Amino acid sequence: MRTILSMFSKSPFKPLVSHINQVNECVNLITPLFEAYQSKNYGKVEEIAKDISDLEHKADQIKSDIRQHLPQSIFLPVDKRDFMRLLSAQDDIADAVEDLAVLMRIKNIDVPEDLSKLLVDLVNYVVGLANDACNMIRELEDLLEASFGGAEAEKVEEMALHLGVGEYEADKKQFLLAQKLFSLNDLGAADLFLLNELIKKLGAVADQSEKIGKTLHMFLSR
Repeated sequence: MRTILSMFSKSPFKPLVSHINQVNECVNLITPLFEAYQSKNYGKVEEIAKDISDLEHKADQIKSDIRQHLPQSIFLPVDKRDFMRLLSAQDDIADAVEDLAVLMRIKNIDVPEDLSKLLVDLVNYVVGLANDACNMIRELEDLLEASFGGAEAEKVEEMALHLGVGEYEADKKQFLLAQKLFSLNDLGAADLFLLNELIKKLGAVADQSEKIGKTLHMFLSR
């Protein structure tokens, strides 16, 4: 509690940055997780999945501390509901990454070669988008110093626009990948279901990344 309160005393956004740092570490394990899975290094998959679970748990603890100990009297330069909406979007990214790791531990699947390239493309794209969203949170300190105006506000607006366009592109990649998946005739029902769920969870990471951009846009428009 003391740590969260001390963060709030320095800046209302420091706890959000502390939380997003844990989320970002989760995001950066998506690529090695998929690499281990596709190379059939299932021991490594287990190891990375445990790391993701530990990081997600730490992020959950920070989120709970923020919710429980957000001082009622503190002045927030933004609507408290938007502040909590932003925290939820951040946490949902970590949740989606943990869901990915859980799914990949359920069953070992030989990812068809026809699917592999499209899957790698989606993974790399989504990871890049989520990293951009995380970096956007780190701009909050500068945005506050600029009183939510000027060049810093323009920079954040551009980042929000980028996330919106990026999520749309991720949707298109997700659709093409799902279309390819369901065109394959040699996959069993369980493999088909599991791979489709993996694709949807990657889409969820992109969706929540865009939500961060939308929420920060609201910060600037109110």
